[in-house]
Amino acid sequence: MTIRVAYAIPLSLAVFTLPASATDAVGIAAGLIGKPYVWGAEGPRSFDCSGLTQYAYQQVGIDLPRRAISQSRIGDATRRLRRGDLVFFSTDERRSLVTHVGIYEGGGVMINASKRHGRVRRDDLSEEYWADRFMFARRVGEGSLDDRDDGRVATGQPRLPRGDKRRTATRVIETIADVLLRRSRR
Repeated sequence: MTIRVAYAIPLSLAVFTLPASATDAVGIAAGLIGKPYVWGAEGPRSFDCSGLTQYAYQQVGIDLPRRAISQSRIGDATRRLRRGDLVFFSTDERRSLVTHVGIYEGGGVMINASKRHGRVRRDDLSEEYWADRFMFARRVGEGSLDDRDDGRVATGQPRLPRGDKRRTATRVIETIADVLLRRSRR
């Protein structure tokens, strides 16, 4: 039994030392759903919109500026949404200034700290409120080709996301290591 454990642990550690990507920030943000919205808050107990994106990306080693307008100037502009992209909106009267940011999760959904709803939540980008205020999207960090959504920004009909193979592989390896460790203790 000891030999199997010796192989399982290094294998599971190899999965955790892979480079972080923008898609990992989505998982961080998803884990924060339900946290309260507080203007100017940077987490981890409460967030505003840009505080959430900054915090989620910071957890995977990607530094973002603090304000939504500043975040809108980094990365690469994109016309097709991919999991982990930042999506920007304007809520000012003239719809000309970036005032809100969220993280695209896939399937036409973003995770954002919503002032309107008072908490971190998922919102459908095809909802009239967001569709009317959408400005553009930017890609930051490294994204995996397996995490592509390829939903068009200009349409309200993005394709459904592909499976997250890395997360599934991590769970499988964790389960195997857990079983092997329990057996070795017997």
